Amino acid sequence: MLVKFNNSFVSMKLIGLLGGTSWPSTMLYYEKLNSLVNKQLGGFNSARILLYSINYNEIKSSYATDWQNVEILLEQEIQFFLQKKPDCLVICNNTLHKAFDAVQHKLELQIPVFHAGRLSAQSAVTNGYKSVLLLGTKLTMEDGFFAKYFKDKNVDVVIPTLEDRLKIQNLQTQISSGVKNDGFYNDFSDIISKYKNVNAVCLACTELPLYVNQKNCSLPIINPIDLQCMEACKLLLQ
Repeated sequence: MLVKFNNSFVSMKLIGLLGGTSWPSTMLYYEKLNSLVNKQLGGFNSARILLYSINYNEIKSSYATDWQNVEILLEQEIQFFLQKKPDCLVICNNTLHKAFDAVQHKLELQIPVFHAGRLSAQSAVTNGYKSVLLLGTKLTMEDGFFAKYFKDKNVDVVIPTLEDRLKIQNLQTQISSGVKNDGFYNDFSDIISKYKNVNAVCLACTELPLYVNQKNCSLPIINPIDLQCMEACKLLLQ
């Protein structure tokens, strides 16, 4: 496919989204990518996207009881998806990056993967943030895998209290099931406002940007979805 850009023709690459994990947040990727491309190219231009929306149930159900099964299933899904020949891979789920790190060496990837954790940590460094409040699923907040990306860059990570982690998990469960409630904006605002000695908040769960933004959060926000999409858009328009 060719698109006209600055009076020349450039090839538009194909972005691969591994989504459905969960489906309400996968829509954010689709919207962001198309918005970025249209802003660059104007007219009726939109992103070339190959969306593979998996059945998330078995993977999600294995999180607490059989993490090895999560890794096996993710590897199988990625291997299937790679047969469709996308030009890059975006995993639309932060927790699954832990499994991806474990199976990456088996995939023999020939395309770039825009990694939520590594991009988030680099964003903190680029913006001079010395400490970050990490919000996500209870697993993500407690496991340490996502925090490690920041710590490797010498960025301090603050984890919410157990009480707040349970509140966030309850909110995330509802949002990922498609529940919509304007009260969630205040719930997240109340939680975030407790943490004063941090430079930014990282939304290390793809559902959280649905209810956390600069209107209800006074801290700078590191949004992995935005970072992944911006990198994918750069590749698409090369």
